[in-house]
Amino acid sequence: MKKRVTAYCRVSTDKDDQLNSLENQEQFFLDYINSNPSWEYVPLYVDEGLSGTSTKKRKSFNKMITDAQTGCFDMILTKEVSRFARNTVDTLHYTRQLKSIGVGVRFINDNLDSLDKDGEFRLTIMASVAQEESRKTSERVKWGQRQSMKNGTVFGNKCLGYTINGGKLTIDPKTADIVKSIFHAYLIQGKGLGTIAKELEEQGILTSVNGKRWDATSVKRILTNEKYCGDLKQMKSFTADYLEQKPRRNKGEVDFVLVMDNHDAIIDRNTFDATQAEIKRRGNKESEGKRYTNRYPFSGKLTCGCCDSSFISRNRMAKDKIRVIQRWQCSRYYKYGAKHNDPRGCEASMVRNEILEHVFQLALSDVDMNKDKIAGDCVKLVLGVLDVDDAKDAHAETLNEIADIDKQIERAIGLCVKGIINEEELAMQREPLDKQKTALYNKLSALDNNMSMISESEALLRNIQDRINKIVSTESFSGEVAKEMLEKIVIHSKDRYDVYFRGFDANFQRAV
Repeated sequence: MKKRVTAYCRVSTDKDDQLNSLENQEQFFLDYINSNPSWEYVPLYVDEGLSGTSTKKRKSFNKMITDAQTGCFDMILTKEVSRFARNTVDTLHYTRQLKSIGVGVRFINDNLDSLDKDGEFRLTIMASVAQEESRKTSERVKWGQRQSMKNGTVFGNKCLGYTINGGKLTIDPKTADIVKSIFHAYLIQGKGLGTIAKELEEQGILTSVNGKRWDATSVKRILTNEKYCGDLKQMKSFTADYLEQKPRRNKGEVDFVLVMDNHDAIIDRNTFDATQAEIKRRGNKESEGKRYTNRYPFSGKLTCGCCDSSFISRNRMAKDKIRVIQRWQCSRYYKYGAKHNDPRGCEASMVRNEILEHVFQLALSDVDMNKDKIAGDCVKLVLGVLDVDDAKDAHAETLNEIADIDKQIERAIGLCVKGIINEEELAMQREPLDKQKTALYNKLSALDNNMSMISESEALLRNIQDRINKIVSTESFSGEVAKEMLEKIVIHSKDRYDVYFRGFDANFQRAV
């Protein structure tokens, strides 16, 4: 009975010369097997453009091991140990596994058969040599890449606002304007990251990888990318283990490679530096619990019971790629991770939005409120704001005051961009202006509510008692009710929440 023989081929890159080498290997094994009358040819297993340091991504290799276990062949041929694997542990693991089911691996160039008596001893030596050669190759490649980085060569192929050819950055006029508009919206117009992302999507503007979806993270990545002021910073990620080939974010483990004024800038340096200062300023405000958004009913109203930080929205796409799953996470945990890994971190768990809605409804249904008094107070509020002309005048005056403050902020930023004042002086000038602006927006919101109530005063007076009863007794969650009535929720754990209502001498505590 003929011995069923297959072979394994691999090349580490997908370059033309390597793929030609692969064709030659395939032909070699076909001729080699057919030349032996006692062997029967079994189709080869081939991996293209893959490293030999790990077997995890080598689909054909893994299929070959599975097929061996189901009895598809009796022997595997390969040119040399380095083609089979450059990891000593993998080499020994798989040859032992194959040997246990009677399948041998013959390394032709190394004149070695895993079924020989001294096969494993010799294989260990050869595999160690192959692994060491892989390590040296990895070090040589890293050294070469680092030298190229120092000379200003860009490793990467996508950057909004630029084209990358031959490792060089060239401004793309079509997309460079998008980058400028993002910096302008954030620094001059004072818009938030989420707002900018939403506007980019609405305008149908594509990301650097031609994606349609923008989020706050992708906008911030552009605002903090030093390439836009002409600098090139690389080694932001690195491979710690040459065997696993897993890239890791560089948090200072290895030196960055920074080349100043490497290419033409899209954003002048003063504007870029002012933007970084603004990002830091807003970040400090957020860490103090002051939010820039009221986008969701629970925005700015969730407090961590473990570290007293605010909870932030952390949405993710569901597996069906249609629904968005909304979750909330402690901002300290998001920034530093778990406390057992970093003393600055937190151990608070992430909470899904529907759990918070359920907790709010339970609290609302259990609180004993004087509904008649609330209804009476609401009626007085409506009756006390009946002069629509005064309300309109106040509304217009407030808008003018906001516009005036925007001009003052823009002038201050212009002075900073021109180098007349520094970033600290800019921050000092902006702080009182930002506070005034926030107060005016709050006033504007109240005026909007008042004007709306005036125009609908008669309907409100007729139905107000009804509305109060529904608010208290409703079984379904209402985002508007939560925005109006909820002061805060303190999240201690997944099963303990403290709910505080606005305007009532009551709070609700429950273990869920």
